[in-house]
Amino acid sequence: MLNQWIFRGLLAFICLAIVSCTPKFDWRTVRSDDLMYEALYPGKPSRAEKVIQFQGERLVMTMEAAKAGQALYAIGSIHVAPNQKVNVNELVQYLQQGMLANLKAEAPIKSSIATIRTAGQPSYALPAQNWALLGVAPDGQKRLLKLWLVQRTLPDGQVWVYQLSVLQQLSDAENQTVNEEEHVMFLSGFKPY
Repeated sequence: MLNQWIFRGLLAFICLAIVSCTPKFDWRTVRSDDLMYEALYPGKPSRAEKVIQFQGERLVMTMEAAKAGQALYAIGSIHVAPNQKVNVNELVQYLQQGMLANLKAEAPIKSSIATIRTAGQPSYALPAQNWALLGVAPDGQKRLLKLWLVQRTLPDGQVWVYQLSVLQQLSDAENQTVNEEEHVMFLSGFKPY
């Protein structure tokens, strides 16, 4: 249910952005101190929150997203407090399965590992599991989804789970431009605290 909300939220952001006037690419560094990260967005991000129940605990997922070109650039953040009885690995797996299930993939889905550096000094390397897939969304449109999942455990036991995604609408034209450089800028510009 959460993952349907996330995917539908991403689709709603795309539809809303297509109707309204949005910049093509207006890169800016955005600090989300309450969400413990800074990111490089291709436009001013919007924010939405959803309270979810997972393993009997109340969690808040905050989505920040910006539309540019034919793509939506989004970061979802979930904070797990030390006193919450949540298996974070299962939460990450739940997010991953839900997001990837929203597209009917054209090829087998494979993951890889990337490295994200934290902000500040010293900077720490965090592994990010990631996927890229082409598929058909529930609305019948062809889309490219890039998904990165990162978890950051702080010394006091707090855990932050971040879901970075780029969802680009594709046309059937052979000369469809995939904004690969912009995708890389967004994903590599993410730095948790």
